[in-house]
Amino acid sequence: MSFPSLKQIALLVAFCAFFTVSAFAGDDWRPVTAEERAMTKGKVEADADAEVIFWDVNINDSGADLVIDHYLRIKILSDVGREKFAKIDIPYVKPQKIKDVQARVTKPDGTVVEIAKADLFDREIIKANDVKVKAKSFAVPNIETGVVVEYKYREQVVNGGADNLRMDFQKDIPVQYVVYRLRPGAAGRLINFNVDAKLVEEKSKRYKIEMREMPAIGEEPNMPPEDEARSWMMIYYDSKRNLKGSSMDFWARVGGLMVWVYDIKDTLKPGKTMKAMAAEIIGDAQTEEEKIKRLFDFCKTEINNLNYDPSITEDALDEIKPSKDDDDTLKRKQGRSSEINKLFASLADAAGFETRLAFTGDRSKLFFNINKMHESFIHFTGVAIKQGNRWKYYDPGSKFLPFGYLTWKSDNGPVFLLAYKDYITTEIDISDYNQSRIIRNGDFTLSEDGTLTGTASVMYTGQFSNREKTLNYDISENEREERVKDRIKSRLSTAEVSDIKFENMTDPEMPFTVKYKVTVPNYAQKVGKRMFMQPGFFANGSQPRFTSSTRKYDIYFDFPWSETEEINIKLPEGYTLDNADVPEPVEDASRIGSLRTKMFLDKSKFSLKYQRDFHFGGGGNIFFRAGSYMPIKNLFDSFHKADTHALTLIQKAAE
Repeated sequence: MSFPSLKQIALLVAFCAFFTVSAFAGDDWRPVTAEERAMTKGKVEADADAEVIFWDVNINDSGADLVIDHYLRIKILSDVGREKFAKIDIPYVKPQKIKDVQARVTKPDGTVVEIAKADLFDREIIKANDVKVKAKSFAVPNIETGVVVEYKYREQVVNGGADNLRMDFQKDIPVQYVVYRLRPGAAGRLINFNVDAKLVEEKSKRYKIEMREMPAIGEEPNMPPEDEARSWMMIYYDSKRNLKGSSMDFWARVGGLMVWVYDIKDTLKPGKTMKAMAAEIIGDAQTEEEKIKRLFDFCKTEINNLNYDPSITEDALDEIKPSKDDDDTLKRKQGRSSEINKLFASLADAAGFETRLAFTGDRSKLFFNINKMHESFIHFTGVAIKQGNRWKYYDPGSKFLPFGYLTWKSDNGPVFLLAYKDYITTEIDISDYNQSRIIRNGDFTLSEDGTLTGTASVMYTGQFSNREKTLNYDISENEREERVKDRIKSRLSTAEVSDIKFENMTDPEMPFTVKYKVTVPNYAQKVGKRMFMQPGFFANGSQPRFTSSTRKYDIYFDFPWSETEEINIKLPEGYTLDNADVPEPVEDASRIGSLRTKMFLDKSKFSLKYQRDFHFGGGGNIFFRAGSYMPIKNLFDSFHKADTHALTLIQKAAE
């Protein structure tokens, strides 16, 4: 499909940040009623630990700055609620500013305690790669069960606006009443997610959206991204977008905007310098795959990725000017992730490959739906190169992703492949479960007192490897070691872990590997002459994935995966196997999930060999409706039972 002209797409705005609004800061406190002081249980959910009485947000976009006033009143109904709200964080990111914070506590007898300004402080609550979230924080004074907690504040965004503004209607506790009052800067529209609320005009150019009795947004294992489950809206301004025609007409205009924003014409019309560099990098490579791999490796290893440089702080990164174009990225030998992907695309095009820039949704946040028409729902994912009749995808800008991979957040859905004159829509397949594997090995000795000692290794490939490297590359060795210890001790509290080693920390093509020594006292339980032992060391002490008998939300796994294990355990002298049964294979009829366990006894060494082969997500099945919960739960319960299967050793009679 061809793009509209730049004149037609001029109405589309280049991207504005989302600003999550969470709670009206008027000049006076509203009176706390006797009924509110006397509440002993929730009105929306009777067993709630705390409940929002009202959540009032005033949004003013009539001036140069965006100003949002928040006012929140919460009833504390249990000790759990008291602990939850003992400290309150008001998160913010650049360019937001949080001002005029006030808070107070009203006791059941009407006594009021206000927080002092001196008790407010700023702290960093999230820091990951190029994302930093700070918070205005305060401890709530005299908080106890039965009190009413209130706080209000002003959020200001200099030169900001309400275009693309997000409005939430749920919290992690129930909400009796939530209202947004809006004074927009232009005519706007709403995109609704899991909510049927309407915009009502109160006064000239002043609007209101309200909802009542909103249940808490709960947490369940393996639930979809929160924005798929949460009730929320986005407001955006008509004047900045052409919404005529079908959804595909809209995305065609967005594609034209992307061409302009990302300067795709420059990227996919490389000049002499880029063509000469592509030829030099490819050298004597013969096959298409070899040529693309050399270009990919060059962008990975020879161009410093600023988004993954631990020596560059977030503030310092903000000070580094973006590359003028792809030639500039090549010349400077550095760039941000998106600049490195654009350089790779330019080199591939210069080498004669049919190349396009790929734009997809991010299913870690929201499942992309082409009928939800907003440009923020897609992002620059990577580079598509046509080989034969197939498009293959690459992301050298993600430092730890192997060749030929996209992050799981971008696959399994629609993709827009952009050139500078037109675009193609197609689908990116989900990865196979063999592409993301965890490989575990253990070599142990079990002593007569039940202590297990030995060495273990865990190897991660594919999406697991990318995840582990991203989590570990920019922290200290000590922090990495503590993470390993915490993982093991969360299952085996008495475990003593030492001599931890990490391999392939930054090599994208090699699996991330952790090796360690471990001693676990009382690993096997002695009862008289018998000893009970779980041969599956890596599952010992684990809990079932699903424990509830009911389910509210759909079931969702990030990506298909597989696991293999091989464990050797030298058994104690003087003992023999009394119960050596092997768990039966576990799998569903469609082989979406499968577990097979084998065990062998080497009598000459009196050593037990344990092998495990598992996968889930066969056929790309990773999403299941809540109505399918019990079959999924039963399948995983069977996996867990097999993984934690115990053997019995019995002491031999004296000869």
